Amino acid sequence: MNMMKQLWSLARIALPGVGFASACVGAYLVSLETEYTWRIVLAYIMIVVGLLLILIGVFWTICNSMKSKMYQRGGGEQHIHVYTVERPSSFPPSYEDSQGSRFSSDAAPEIVVVVDGVDVVMSPAPPLYSRDSSEAPDCTWSWEQPPRYSQVERIQQGRVDAEERREALSKH
Repeated sequence: MNMMKQLWSLARIALPGVGFASACVGAYLVSLETEYTWRIVLAYIMIVVGLLLILIGVFWTICNSMKSKMYQRGGGEQHIHVYTVERPSSFPPSYEDSQGSRFSSDAAPEIVVVVDGVDVVMSPAPPLYSRDSSEAPDCTWSWEQPPRYSQVERIQQGRVDAEERREALSKH
C-alpha cells in the first residue's frame, strides 16, 4: 500500500511537468512553419493536452493537500500537551484562588449602583496585591459625586482672593 501511495505522489508531481513539456514541444512544432500537414494538427493537440495536464496536475495536488489537512485537523484522538509552571509558595495566589476564598463560586455578589440615572452592575474587583496575601484588602469604595464645575470655580476664586489679601497685608 505504501508503494502505491508513493507512485500516486510521483504522478501528481510529474503530471504538471509532463504537461509543460508537451505544450513546449507543440509550440516548437508550430513555430517550424511547415505547410499544413498532420504535424501542425498534432502540434496543436499537444499544446491543448499539455495545458490540460498542467491544470489537472495542479488541481490534483491542491485537492490532495486540502484533503490531507482536513484529516489531520479532524483527528478526534489528538492529544495536546500544555506545558505549565508550578507556582512557588512565595508568589501570591492566583486570581481564581483568591476570589474563591472571598466569595462562593456559585454566585458572585453583584452590586447595583445608580450613576447619572443609569443602573450599573458592579462585580468584585480583583484582590489587591500583598506579599503573603494574609492582609485583608481595603474594599471600601466611595460613590460620592464630584462637585459641579461652578462650585470648583468659586472655591478656586476664593483661594485666589485670599492669597491676594495675604500678599497685600504682608506688604504693609
